[in-house]
Amino acid sequence: MIQKVSAIIVAAGDGTRMGGVSKPLILLNGITVFEHVLQKFIRSKYIDEIVVACKDTAELESIAAKYRESMPITLVQGGATRNESVNKAFCATDKDTRIIVIHDCARPLVLTETINEIIEAAFRSGAATASTPVTDTIKYIDEDKVKTPKRSALKAVQTPQVFNKDVYSVALALAKKNNYIATDDTTLVEKAGFKVTYVDCPVTNIKLTTPSDVVIANTLIGGNL
Repeated sequence: MIQKVSAIIVAAGDGTRMGGVSKPLILLNGITVFEHVLQKFIRSKYIDEIVVACKDTAELESIAAKYRESMPITLVQGGATRNESVNKAFCATDKDTRIIVIHDCARPLVLTETINEIIEAAFRSGAATASTPVTDTIKYIDEDKVKTPKRSALKAVQTPQVFNKDVYSVALALAKKNNYIATDDTTLVEKAGFKVTYVDCPVTNIKLTTPSDVVIANTLIGGNL
């Protein structure tokens, strides 16, 4: 059975740590971050539509218009929080969608192969996310208490994150009921009692948070990742 897949691109952040610069419009190798992300998702053999939650729909409309011949792309106004932005985009997805793919626009170096791999994992388990093993020693510091978690048990969670629509709907409803806000969607899904599959992805799937990340991203693109 073919399952309709909708991608949600989260591009509604204020870019505070980027000096107020709009992340989707940052140029990497002469192409905007937003376009890099669109191109990767359009190439996926599974994606049927893209819904973008953005801070300003007008600033991204001209870019989205260039790609609509290849893929249905809808822009929606983001919310005050990441949760609100994702929820608005979720409500704008096709009614027949069965699989939801959520990705931060600030991760423009994601590979189409990674997108496909996470989707395939979610087909099997109902929920899956990109992740990378932690290579640094992590310290948990709480006032005067210091703990060192076992490094082999730690994962850095990234996007894309992919969920069966019914699973994600339950997670959203419970989060709203309990007024719970999370920094990512796997946390919402796990709090709702569902298991998430963690799929290792390339370490090049970095998030653009500060200007130094842009320098790194340009270097990686110049070296063809």
